[in-house]
Amino acid sequence: MLEIISCSRRTDIPAFYYDWLQECLKNKYAVVKNPYNKSTYMVDLSCEKVHSICLWSKSFANVLKDPKYLSLYNLYFQFTITGYSKFLEPNVIDTNEAVRQMEQLAQKYSPRQINWRFDPIIFSAEGEKEPTPDNFERARLKVFENLCKDISSFGVNRCTISFLCLYKKVEQRMKKCNFTYFPPSQQKQIEFVSRLVEIADKYQVTIYTCSSPVIESVPGVKKGHCIDGAYLEELFGKRASRAKDSGQRKECGCTRSKDIGGYDNQSCRHGCVYCYAR
Repeated sequence: MLEIISCSRRTDIPAFYYDWLQECLKNKYAVVKNPYNKSTYMVDLSCEKVHSICLWSKSFANVLKDPKYLSLYNLYFQFTITGYSKFLEPNVIDTNEAVRQMEQLAQKYSPRQINWRFDPIIFSAEGEKEPTPDNFERARLKVFENLCKDISSFGVNRCTISFLCLYKKVEQRMKKCNFTYFPPSQQKQIEFVSRLVEIADKYQVTIYTCSSPVIESVPGVKKGHCIDGAYLEELFGKRASRAKDSGQRKECGCTRSKDIGGYDNQSCRHGCVYCYAR
């Protein structure tokens, strides 16, 4: 059974720790700190032991410029493009630049190797570049449709969504920043996602959830498996684990992988107000 490598749920390695990643791939191992007990362990990155590498990022400029040792591996891209304002995502690249990067990835690799993350969904006036004070939901729908139109034009048809999970530290950070967030009720979530599905259908985009049982019941929405052993087998061949990842949330649909990122020594520099990992 070959191992799927997650790089990384904990921080943005492709954007900020790319040299470190390349050094790990060169040496064929990574030393990782356990986020729960601070012990360290080693992850084997030799090509013959790795099925594929799932890269999570808001900017793949480094990968596009020079994949180096990544060219030896099967790659799957989790690309987050939300179109929020600088107030909410102060250091994230411009949305148009992100879309251009995704198009280049689709051309260089395959649209099927890319999952677009419109995640998390946050209802707020400050978060929108073109706020609609009387209806910020409408503003979010407009951003989604514009992105759907662009992204589907070069063949990417998978989109993962979820609503903001308001961890205590995130809530405190939002208050400190004077950020006003309007948490939607379960019914509001269902109604909003139904409208997203209507838009997505126009562009042949399929919506997947991320640990969101409430919206899995919406017609047209599929339960998400951000790391999906079965799908990665379909893409690249060879066997990968299809067992549930026991290290994730109960609602998470991901199959087993090994994450090589860290919270403490590899903090993300995007500075997103909503980030749970900060």
